[in-house]
Amino acid sequence: MKKLVLVALATFLFSGILSAQNFPVEVFGGYSYYNLDLPANPGLGVATSTRLNLNGWDISGSIFRWHHLSAEGDVSGHTVSDCNNNTSQNCSNFSYMFGPRYNLREGSRLSFFAHGLVGQDRATLNLNGASLNDTSLSFAGGFGVDYWMFRHIGIQLGPVDYIYTRHLNDEDYPSQSNFRGSVGVVFRFGEGGGERAPKSKPAASAQPASVSARQASQPSANVPGHGMAIAALGIAVGPQEFDGAKILEVDPSGVGEMASMKVGDLIKSVDGKPVRTPMELLAELSDKSGKVKIGIQRGDFATETVILLGAH
Repeated sequence: MKKLVLVALATFLFSGILSAQNFPVEVFGGYSYYNLDLPANPGLGVATSTRLNLNGWDISGSIFRWHHLSAEGDVSGHTVSDCNNNTSQNCSNFSYMFGPRYNLREGSRLSFFAHGLVGQDRATLNLNGASLNDTSLSFAGGFGVDYWMFRHIGIQLGPVDYIYTRHLNDEDYPSQSNFRGSVGVVFRFGEGGGERAPKSKPAASAQPASVSARQASQPSANVPGHGMAIAALGIAVGPQEFDGAKILEVDPSGVGEMASMKVGDLIKSVDGKPVRTPMELLAELSDKSGKVKIGIQRGDFATETVILLGAH
C-alpha cells in the first residue's frame, strides 16, 4: 500500500511539473514530528492514556491555482522504538491525505498557507503487550510559513497540524486528537506563483491622484501599442501567468505616473478584489468612479495606492 501511495503522489507531482508553464507547483520535503494520542480504555484494562512521540518525514506537493486556492497531496511516515514500557516493540504510522490549500502573499519573500486534508492513517500500535495494525480515516487542518531564500528554493516552517484519527475504534477506544509539526525545504516550479518584478523601493504610500472624465474614457496618446492600454490609469499592462497585470509602460502625464506606479509593478487588486489578468483589470475599472484603491506588488513589497477616477 505504501508503494502505491508513493507512486500516486509521484504521479500527482509529476503531472503538475509537466504543466508548470501554466500552473505553479510547490514540492516540500523534510523532518516531521508526530504526537499520537492513545486515550485510556478502562474496559480493556488500560487505565491511563498514552502519548507517543514519533519522529519521521513528511512530503507534500501543491499544484494549480484558482485565485489563492490550490490542490495539495501529503504523505508522511513516523516511528518510535520501545513504545511499550521499554520493550522491544515499535510503534509507527503512515498517512496519506489530500485536500485544498489556501495561499497568502504569493510572490513575496515570506508567504503563508493553510490547508484542510482528508485521507487514511495506517498505524502499528501496542495494545496490552501485543502489536496491532489498524487503519483509520484521518482529518488534518493546519498552517505553515514559507521563506523564499531564492526564487525557486525556500525554507518551510510547518505545516503545524491538528490531526483527528479513530484508531482501534473496533476495540472501543475513543478517537484520537494528534499533533504534527514539520520543517524542511520547499521547491517552486513554474512562473505563476514565483515571478517577481525587479527589486526597488516600495511604492509610495497612498496618495490621491485625479483624472478627468476625458482621460478615463479615452486611450492615452503616449501609451505604446504593445501590451493592453488601461486608459483610466494611463498605463499599458501585460499578463503575468494569472497572477496579476504587469505594468509595461507608464504615460508620463497619466494617472499612473501621478500615483507613483512604475514599470515592472504588478497590479494585484482593485478595491480589494483580486485581478489575475489585464482583462480583469480593465473590467474592474470600467464602471469605477471616485476613489479607487489599487493593490500593487513591487518586488518583495505589497501596498495600495488611492486614485480618483472621474465619471465615465
